[in-house]
Amino acid sequence: MHLPLASIPLLATLVSAGRDTGRPGHGLIGYGIEMYIPVCAYACQNSFSSNPLVCADDASAMPSSTCRAESEPFLTSVAWCIHLKCSDTLVWKIEKWWQSYVVGNQPTDPPPGLSYGTALGLVTSPPNAICMSGQVLNETSLADEMLYTALYISTDVNQDVEIQHERFGLVVLLSGVVIPVGFSLLRFLPFPRRWSSALNGRLIYPSLLRPWRDSPVAAIVSDPPTRGQALFIALASIEIMGDLANRFGVLSFANFVLLVLYSSRNNVLPRLTNWQHSTFVLLHRWVARIAVLQAILHSVVFLRDWIREDRLADDQVLPYWWWGCIATIAASLILPLSIPILRQRIYELFLETHVALSVLVFLGSWYHIIFRYEHQWGYETWLYAVFAVSGYDRLLQFLRTLRNGVRTARLTAIDDDYIRINVKGIVGSGHVYLYFLYWRFWENHPFSITSSIIQQSGSFSSTETIDSVAGGVDIDPEKWSRMAADSFDQTLETGMVFYLRLLEGGTKALRNKTQLPVLIEGPYGNHEDLSEYPTLLCIAGGVGVTAVYWGSRTQALVDSMKPLTHSFHLEVAVGQRLDLRTILEGQLDNFAVVVSGPPGMMDEACEIVARVARKKRVKFIAESFTY
Repeated sequence: MHLPLASIPLLATLVSAGRDTGRPGHGLIGYGIEMYIPVCAYACQNSFSSNPLVCADDASAMPSSTCRAESEPFLTSVAWCIHLKCSDTLVWKIEKWWQSYVVGNQPTDPPPGLSYGTALGLVTSPPNAICMSGQVLNETSLADEMLYTALYISTDVNQDVEIQHERFGLVVLLSGVVIPVGFSLLRFLPFPRRWSSALNGRLIYPSLLRPWRDSPVAAIVSDPPTRGQALFIALASIEIMGDLANRFGVLSFANFVLLVLYSSRNNVLPRLTNWQHSTFVLLHRWVARIAVLQAILHSVVFLRDWIREDRLADDQVLPYWWWGCIATIAASLILPLSIPILRQRIYELFLETHVALSVLVFLGSWYHIIFRYEHQWGYETWLYAVFAVSGYDRLLQFLRTLRNGVRTARLTAIDDDYIRINVKGIVGSGHVYLYFLYWRFWENHPFSITSSIIQQSGSFSSTETIDSVAGGVDIDPEKWSRMAADSFDQTLETGMVFYLRLLEGGTKALRNKTQLPVLIEGPYGNHEDLSEYPTLLCIAGGVGVTAVYWGSRTQALVDSMKPLTHSFHLEVAVGQRLDLRTILEGQLDNFAVVVSGPPGMMDEACEIVARVARKKRVKFIAESFTY
């Protein structure tokens, strides 16, 4: 007959456990924060916490914390219940819990008027009366056994579920770091190198869905993952989808850390794993999709529960609700506003909205947690990790830019589509981000460093002279070196050279500029040792750099880069596609191939290399143009 009465506090506990504000915690639930330990003590306290008390300030149905702190019947009843139910718990742990939580879990709650030992000492004989729900507690009483059992089970289950939330969140986060590092370590195992090449050809290099690039899906979903990348994404999805009962919000927070880490320019994982930055950019996009889906499910599930429990009208006007809505809506908008067709056509607008919406997501998530839980359960710890990763990246970006200082860029038009940018007095390799200070100085664009040598006017003819003199004549090597050195001293100087194709965005405004101040962030990029391969092929498309095979849009661009490529065996196809199949399948020995160019060309090269790698040792490196 007690079951209906016991159901009321049981359901209330199930709904409110883990959501109420309380004393600040440090860490995560189960990892630094003890949610309901000891469970027996919490169950005893909750068995009497809703009973009316006779106090000086009130005798209401829900007594105040001051009333509970001063009520001897309440304190002695809880002490006796703990004495009976927590016999396997050390007394010092009970005393510690007693001083902080027997009255309540709010930071403003007063300490109890009696210690646990003192309250228990006042019980001179075992009580016989049982205090039922709703009954005024005016003497030391026993807890309703059915009520206590229900509270104990619900509290214990709720605590276990919350710990599982955090555990799965940690698994997702650590897997996103440990799995890439772990797989990359396989390259150090003493497998035959021919096996490694064959494995790469079947698993790592091939695209998961080759027709994807030519389908409308590519304009929305972006680059297709390779089979290896898809395997990694599937592992993350299995971990997430296998635990749908857990709170999606925690898992979304864990993925927030990963997506910020993967997208950061100073990400340490490329150095640890030898994976390319473009791989982590692709993983960033897929993890972001998973995180947004989890955030939406988190909101939908709780909206359904609030409607069922008739709480929506009360909660939808509270700050935590509004900030949660702001974060979810902002996250939902990021995905459609980041599709490839928008990134490519209106990059500046994409960049600004992407940053603004990301700030709203993290800011909304922060205030959603603080207004709902304050710092009690440590959910904000996930956001601390997000802010730490982002702050570290931003700090290094600032330091890299500060080291280079303000530089003067000189712009030279090549033709209607391309310009050359020379920045003297700074060297590097890889790529950098340029900030053009004449307008919207906060915007930056990535550029590959074509050369760290600026060729002055007339220098190419000087080099041609050396080559013509040497043609057909056996010149002493030392004499040739002195001639080359004299030519170098007279015609070359250090600096960075960039080539830029003018599009409809902010770069179009550079067409009529000849000189402007710039900030240079970088350089970035890792260089892999390819010396063990007897043949190195470099294939470029678009704004090519140093390459053996180069597919260029215009002849003017080819002519402009002759001073940088005259010492290489260069084959150029102007205005037409390179025959990649013939080039790659025609190699007789093991080789490494570096490909840089438009996505379509890189996909084609990757598919051909994947087939060739099953027959001979091939190393494939892709320098992606995508962002």
